[in-house]
Amino acid sequence: MEKSFIISLLRRHGIRLSRQLGQHLLVDEAVLADIAAAAGGDASARIVEIGAGAGSLSLRLAGTGAQVIALELDRRFEPIHHAIMRSQPRLAARIEWRYADALDTDWAAEAAAARTAGKRFVITGNIPYQITSPLVMAVLESGAEFESMVLMMQREVAERLTARPGSKRNGGITIKCQYFCDIETVRDVSRRAFLPPPEVESRVLRFRRRAGVPPGRPADLFSLVEAGFGQRRKMLTNSVAASGIGWTKPEVESALRRLGMDPAVRAEGLGLAEFMALLDALRGLPPAHGAITGRV
Repeated sequence: MEKSFIISLLRRHGIRLSRQLGQHLLVDEAVLADIAAAAGGDASARIVEIGAGAGSLSLRLAGTGAQVIALELDRRFEPIHHAIMRSQPRLAARIEWRYADALDTDWAAEAAAARTAGKRFVITGNIPYQITSPLVMAVLESGAEFESMVLMMQREVAERLTARPGSKRNGGITIKCQYFCDIETVRDVSRRAFLPPPEVESRVLRFRRRAGVPPGRPADLFSLVEAGFGQRRKMLTNSVAASGIGWTKPEVESALRRLGMDPAVRAEGLGLAEFMALLDALRGLPPAHGAITGRV
């Protein structure tokens, strides 16, 4: 849908977009096309779209032949969705509008429904910036067996999710997301692509679920990661020792040395592989020395 048409629809139905809800509608046709292409939609796909808004991306996704579940929290958009169904019945027949909070969605159940229908499960959407991190982690920790997620978010957050070891952007959310997924940049998006323009630039990322990753939260690994980044300006040894998860500073130093790593390293200097190796090294200490037990 063209920007002028969306504006007319909003005016006709008396909808004022809410910055508090992060309502910045994507109206750039080239960006919409790129997101739909990255999602890989076709007749074999069931796509859940987060934040459908006025339905511009919903229509693009339905145009690929995919079955689309369009989630939208704000029911003020419902009359617009009905207008879409009347004006474009062929595409609308492939869209199911749901007025629900993505944070309350049972993602594992959505994946199971797609599997039962013999469909590939894909998640996409223009994510409200204030809920990006909790929403991404909710999906990843749900155990939902998605094929991929194609999500647009604030560029600064996207840079954190794709950060490498040693980068100032590297953080706990980086390690956690990279544990579950291989993540790649699809494209950057100018603030001018939205109605109204946000104050930040955006980026589209594609998450591909890594094969062989067990469902759910790997409690031991994530506890170590959270401890390491809990006081990120301090050395990793001090952060872990102060966290109360059970390892002393000398024990963490010993484990780092056995791995050939600098005992003075900060958490941001480690990537996923290094944190997993460190956990294994700490588990190699006598059981009485630490509280972290079990398997990742």
